[in-house]
Amino acid sequence: MEHGKALGMKALMVLPIMWIVMTLIFDVSFWSTTVLGIILIAAAYALGDMMVFPRTSNMMATLADFGLALIVLWIGLAVIGAESTFLPALISAVVIAAGEWFYHKWLVKNNMATIRESRKLSESH
Repeated sequence: MEHGKALGMKALMVLPIMWIVMTLIFDVSFWSTTVLGIILIAAAYALGDMMVFPRTSNMMATLADFGLALIVLWIGLAVIGAESTFLPALISAVVIAAGEWFYHKWLVKNNMATIRESRKLSESH
């Protein structure tokens, strides 16, 4: 897997979502949002894209990404002392999970995901 290209594409998806939701809507600082985004990207890539997605389905990996994003962002917002923690974390996690569905398809299409051969054949239809 070309990690740099995959991480770059993930960052191009996750960071703008977080900047819009957290910074523009919920008034979390740009830098706090960016740091939380980088932490989330690293964790989601390592756990979701490298461990869960290759062993399960796109749906399971997307649900795992949703749960991870919700937890990381909720805790992260509490740690930085944000006024609102759950709602911005929930909205961000939902939108990020929607993007992850397509990101996983992009990984497969570009031969950047190692998945079980039987799954690869069934997902191509």
